[in-house]
Amino acid sequence: MAREAPEIRLVRETLEGVLHPSTASTVFFEAISEGGGALPTNAQETLALVRGPLLERLGDRIGEPEARTVIDQLERMLIAVGGAPPKRVSRNDEITQNLELSVDVVPVFVLSGTPKLADKLRAVVGPHLLTAVVIGDADTLALRLQQLAPGFVLIDGSEFPAIEPGVLGRTLQRLPAHVIKALWGADLPYGQSVLAEAQQLGFRMTPFDRAEGIEPLIDVIRSRRAAG
Repeated sequence: MAREAPEIRLVRETLEGVLHPSTASTVFFEAISEGGGALPTNAQETLALVRGPLLERLGDRIGEPEARTVIDQLERMLIAVGGAPPKRVSRNDEITQNLELSVDVVPVFVLSGTPKLADKLRAVVGPHLLTAVVIGDADTLALRLQQLAPGFVLIDGSEFPAIEPGVLGRTLQRLPAHVIKALWGADLPYGQSVLAEAQQLGFRMTPFDRAEGIEPLIDVIRSRRAAG
């Protein structure tokens, strides 16, 4: 698996130094989302994220003066670390090909039409805690379930995969009971259809509405790691 960009790791670890880990992940996730949703690919983009959305979101949590002090220190470290942009690998190669899972991570299957949610979760939680496997269609899902035993399956209802809710429901029903089945975007039409299938088939699906923010989902992911 490709090495994590040092800028991303530095931002996450700095936030975890001043906030509870779940809150730090939430603040980072919200900042990335407000910055356009894509992860920074170089030091300049990371600095723009830090100076803009991240400063605002951190200020909401700890106050503007304290946030400014943290961000100023983070900026200096990013400038020191900066230089050549980190290698940008193919998301498919990174997440869905030749995956080697360590016992120290929770294998999280992210069923989504795009890798956006998985990218942000890996950045804000850290690859040492979470490995996201993006799956966009029913055939790929069946193949990957044969290859890996997921501990957590997350359906992205905001950018949903090309899997009909009934097919998805029957596939999830066959997973062991200990596997967490979660739904991001339960307030959206696709999410509502998947949740209805789960209820009809009689298995538990943990729903997360976007209005509640990302923190409840991050808490579940982190608690799963702690329990493991």
